[in-house]
Amino acid sequence: LCGSSPPVRKTRTIAPSPATPVTHSTPSPSLPPAKRSALIVANTYSSSDPLPGCKTSAQKVKQAFESRGIVCQLEIDVSAQNLIKMVDEFTVKNADCEARLFYFSGHGGNEAFRIQTHGEALSEDLIMFEGNRGKLWEGGDFVIGEDGLHVFKDQILSSFAQDNQPAVHKILMFDCCRGESSKEMGAAKMKPFKLEIMRSKEANLKNIHYKNMVILNGTLPHQVAWCTSSGQGVTKFCSYLCSELSKPGGVNISALDEAINAGLEKDSAADSAGHRQMVEVTKRGISRPFIL
Repeated sequence: LCGSSPPVRKTRTIAPSPATPVTHSTPSPSLPPAKRSALIVANTYSSSDPLPGCKTSAQKVKQAFESRGIVCQLEIDVSAQNLIKMVDEFTVKNADCEARLFYFSGHGGNEAFRIQTHGEALSEDLIMFEGNRGKLWEGGDFVIGEDGLHVFKDQILSSFAQDNQPAVHKILMFDCCRGESSKEMGAAKMKPFKLEIMRSKEANLKNIHYKNMVILNGTLPHQVAWCTSSGQGVTKFCSYLCSELSKPGGVNISALDEAINAGLEKDSAADSAGHRQMVEVTKRGISRPFIL
């Protein structure tokens, strides 16, 4: 997340068109509200490259969710291993929900590959392999635990949808950076070797595993995210998200990105340094609208 230098790695491992307003409609009073639950995680990284505004962002999102009847679980400063464990437990505990939501605020990034065997990352751009063999796994976007270790978003998606209930809406919001630019791989010497690129287990899951899932990324690929107040305040994504949720009536999750981007496009605050942050939404197997 912007406002500070990128965190040290500890693992080996159009502008939008004119926005369509978010639909604000009043739910039918004849139908009782179904159970909706949210897991909200914020990491502040107090020991290195701190992001104090992430905690405030998470608290504001919690208030906004609760104002719409969503039961929230707020966790602060969570390590990588505990994050996956929390998502697993949250999914099991809320198996009977109409909808499950996840919000993360903290550091994040992107890397093309994960080193699996016989290799070592010498830098962000250079990998050294031992002998004449090497194995990499597909990489992708990741979030960073409080301990500095990476958790790939695909791992979170897999845990969040582990019970394979296609009727349940699964909404994930990642309020973090997705890197700064695409990275290239190099080699110290011109020496041939055999390299295997493996698909992760998450990539091989059946499509139904991810039915009725919406993923909201706070930035476009390889873009940094920004906080208000020169990096000390809430995130810009949080600010515009909570603004939409504070409006009367229901909020159509499928149009939420357009509404937030409309605000971000007009944002000319000095702390953004001219950077045009844009939200990206991915919808998988949506069979019916979801109204917050």
